[in-house]
Amino acid sequence: MSIQDRLAYLLQQAVRQTATAAELQELSDLVQADQSGDTARLVEMLLRKDLPPGTAEYDEAYWDQVANNILAADRPEETTAGNVIPLPQRRRGWMAAAVITGAVLLSGGAYWLLQKPAPAPLATVTPAPAHDVAPGGNKAVLILADGTQVPLDSTANGVLAQQGNTKVSKPGAGQLTYTQQTAGSTALTQYNTLRTPRGGQFQVTLPDGTKVWLNAASTLKYPTAFTGANRLVELNGEAYFEVAANAGKPFRVNVLTHTGGSPDSMQVAVLGTHFNIMAYEDEQQVRTTLLEGAVRVNSHGSSKQLRPGQGASLDKQQRTLTLQDNTNTEEAVAWKNGFIQLEGNDITSAMRLIARWYDVEVVYKAPVAAHFRGIIPRNVPVSQVLKMMELTGEVHFEIKGKQLIVSP
Repeated sequence: MSIQDRLAYLLQQAVRQTATAAELQELSDLVQADQSGDTARLVEMLLRKDLPPGTAEYDEAYWDQVANNILAADRPEETTAGNVIPLPQRRRGWMAAAVITGAVLLSGGAYWLLQKPAPAPLATVTPAPAHDVAPGGNKAVLILADGTQVPLDSTANGVLAQQGNTKVSKPGAGQLTYTQQTAGSTALTQYNTLRTPRGGQFQVTLPDGTKVWLNAASTLKYPTAFTGANRLVELNGEAYFEVAANAGKPFRVNVLTHTGGSPDSMQVAVLGTHFNIMAYEDEQQVRTTLLEGAVRVNSHGSSKQLRPGQGASLDKQQRTLTLQDNTNTEEAVAWKNGFIQLEGNDITSAMRLIARWYDVEVVYKAPVAAHFRGIIPRNVPVSQVLKMMELTGEVHFEIKGKQLIVSP
């Protein structure tokens, strides 16, 4: 049995109030022995069942009582005559904190609340055991102006090409950098394309210093030097932008989509700001989320000015652009920080995220009504993600090669 399986069992025993004193002690020891904090975050995924009507999700008094109930569930050791062994005070502390700060909601979905998780390193990937699927990683293809394709995941670090007056280099794993060597050149503008496959991600620094993180199954087309009045790039898929400020040369993103099989587009105009754009072909909506600065989103004659914390959503079928206040920006960029964001997703939306990152095919045996909330690290094998989703009790998974079989 793996450590993850053992933890899942121990947590289940604790929440059901059927854990023995030895099992609770083992759970405590596992948490305190892990210096990375990963185990503690797993412990925060405690089950929450039958939430009383009107109870606030984060009612500290309520969850303190839940913690006490769990802690009171001590069972005698098998070798004793039935005497209950008191729980050490130190174990009460971490268990109470875990219950109060994080839980899994089983009333109609699942909720994984990881207490301010640290961003996962871009290149850190946990190998998958046999009969499992490994997570995605730093994979991309660079298409140069002459059509030459450079597989970046298998290319050594260093200078890759010279594109006009711009040097293209790979400084490290998962990174691509453009350095413009001669400003104000009248040379013909050249274009490069960075393309990530399913199960891939990559980061590129454009000639103006703008940084772009490209998610799986995405394409970014850009000039090798910004010589005109605007800095224009084209995106299909998902990307997070940190735009270098330049008031005299606005940065614009043309978001390429398809509506009913016909090409369509949306434009995001900025000066210097941080924002995320999600525009996958298999998603019904194109979403722009602003973290810092200001952007204007234009589509089909409609225009929306965004402030930090706001989002804009384009319905591709209705061709309507909607402004959303109080958008959860952490959810929008969870992928960039190393997590799979399931907040508010039904099973089909969640499985599209997983299919893109793990490069798998999803097959449904029957309709499934499960909904999910929360985040899961995306640097682990797919089986670990599916196990957490199965805690809802509403969905089950089977892995067959590169297929994920979904059933109620």
